[in-house]
Amino acid sequence: MDKLENAKKLETKYAKRKYPIYYDETQKVAKLLKQEIILRKLGRMPALLIIDREGTIKYAYYSDSMHDIPKTEEILETLKKLKN
Repeated sequence: MDKLENAKKLETKYAKRKYPIYYDETQKVAKLLKQEIILRKLGRMPALLIIDREGTIKYAYYSDSMHDIPKTEEILETLKKLKN
């Protein structure tokens, strides 16, 4: 399971304190977004969601493994559409 101390490490090491890393102690957000937990694949499967200013999910990518990530071009195209 995730821990608050891991979120703090991520915020310091990767976000370099430029943006916050939130920790969902109750797992409410993960459940709401139906983010899977697969223990044999080391826990919670990564997910990437792009949400507009109104709170609408405009892009959702749920990974099949820790190495499964969306294509950069796909993400950038979605972000460009939101900007217009």
